[in-house]
Amino acid sequence: MSRKTFRLGFLNRVYSPDFSPRVYQDALELFSVAEDLGFDSGWVAQHHLGCETGRLPSPLPLLAAAAQRTRRIQLGTGIIVLPHEPALRLAEDAAVADLLSGGRLQLGLGAGFDPDSFTLFNQSIEQRHAEYDRRLARLLECLAGQALNANAQHLNPPAGDLPSRIWEATSRVEQVAQRANGLIVAPNPRLPASGDADLVARYRGAWTAAERSPRIALVRAIFPGSDPADQHASLGRDISAYIERQRRIGVYPAASGLDLGEEVERLGILHGDNETIVRRLLNGPRLNGGDHLVVQVQTSSTRLDEAIRHLERIAKDIAPVLGWRPTPSETLYA
Repeated sequence: MSRKTFRLGFLNRVYSPDFSPRVYQDALELFSVAEDLGFDSGWVAQHHLGCETGRLPSPLPLLAAAAQRTRRIQLGTGIIVLPHEPALRLAEDAAVADLLSGGRLQLGLGAGFDPDSFTLFNQSIEQRHAEYDRRLARLLECLAGQALNANAQHLNPPAGDLPSRIWEATSRVEQVAQRANGLIVAPNPRLPASGDADLVARYRGAWTAAERSPRIALVRAIFPGSDPADQHASLGRDISAYIERQRRIGVYPAASGLDLGEEVERLGILHGDNETIVRRLLNGPRLNGGDHLVVQVQTSSTRLDEAIRHLERIAKDIAPVLGWRPTPSETLYA
């Protein structure tokens, strides 16, 4: 990460041990707090059936509500599982949410990985990438304003420049670059420590679009001052439960004799004092002015006040050391 100004975002997976309507109000409160702190973007993740204790199956309605409580902060999906979405309906919902936000939507997409959700939608998880490609092609046609039927009808409302604000979370980075979309990069325990940097380098190397520059959303879980090994803290218990579930569904490496601290390292979770966190971030992929550092500050048991303290510490004590500066309130990103 360079000391050139980048954009700072946060990712809320809308975790909660049990569902309560309060979880959505807390999510909206985080958008307001983050905007006041100068964050450039806020992202929410989609989970069906409450998997991973994620409680948000429909990100766009929540972002539309966040748009009414904020003025400047960009509103992102990180991510929507595209194989489960009818392309035309997603295009319509995204276009409406973008209009309600004044053009602040960042549309992040992915192929998904959770077998329970693919079973729910009567789909083959083995075919998810092919289904993703098929639906993405249709989605792009809709958003681009192409005729959608024999009557030459178009997307209503039109999507404007929303196609320039699409992001993809995938290791097939050359395809993302060819489509001139942004790349969402999160730690993958199946890849070596250099995996993120390699993906970013491949993506930037494959970029050919002249009209805009490549853009990265680098996701990092950051818990300032926390110690996952503290047996009295919820962070370690939440991480252990997450690992156990991911192993059960086959998306996390099998037991290897690593202790919790080593597993935390493999997951790329940053914790402890500010200096340690800054050093780890500086050793990661370089970020430029159009890139986002997207911080996740919650696990399933994190209270709202704890999440707010984490955001405050990152915005005031960590990100400025890396070169970030709060966005002027009158600035809107395209």
